[in-house]
Amino acid sequence: MIFVTDAAGKVVYLSDEWTVLTGQQIEDVSQQGWSKVIHPDDLAVVRTVVAEASVARSEFTVRYRLLSPDGRATWVVAGAVPSFGPPERTFLGFFGAISRLASPPPKSTATGSLGRFTLPSPVADSEPRSVLELVADHLITAHALIMQGGGTCALAAVEVALHEVGRELVRASATAQDGSNLH
Repeated sequence: MIFVTDAAGKVVYLSDEWTVLTGQQIEDVSQQGWSKVIHPDDLAVVRTVVAEASVARSEFTVRYRLLSPDGRATWVVAGAVPSFGPPERTFLGFFGAISRLASPPPKSTATGSLGRFTLPSPVADSEPRSVLELVADHLITAHALIMQGGGTCALAAVEVALHEVGRELVRASATAQDGSNLH
């Protein structure tokens, strides 16, 4: 699942898979509404990691449980990279992905970290729903691999590509309100 936020943290694009998994529409998600479908025991960790990443303008990874409409919990890992644009690398928000985990983590508590984004391989039935989402998945993976120590000269190009794909996803989404401060 791909997501894009603006600088204020409002979700401006979200894959349809979110609605399938949680029952929430994009209108329900913006302005922190996404927190309503996070397992109550995991909510503090998720909010803390996201808030700290927003302040630091940093990559993040967080593992937690999402709740389906019937109350079932599904373990996911989410992560995002900050998006910057002109002038002077203005923070535009985050470009990220959420993947279901094939099995619960060994330590069944929510965890998170800043400064590094790692995303596991997606579960077979959670493949990207559009070509743009597939491109986004690959770019996010490329960004994570570069940050792990390979090809840092390509980082700027990947970040520009992420920015442009994020803008295109928001444009393609019927929920985009206006064109200001898009990724």
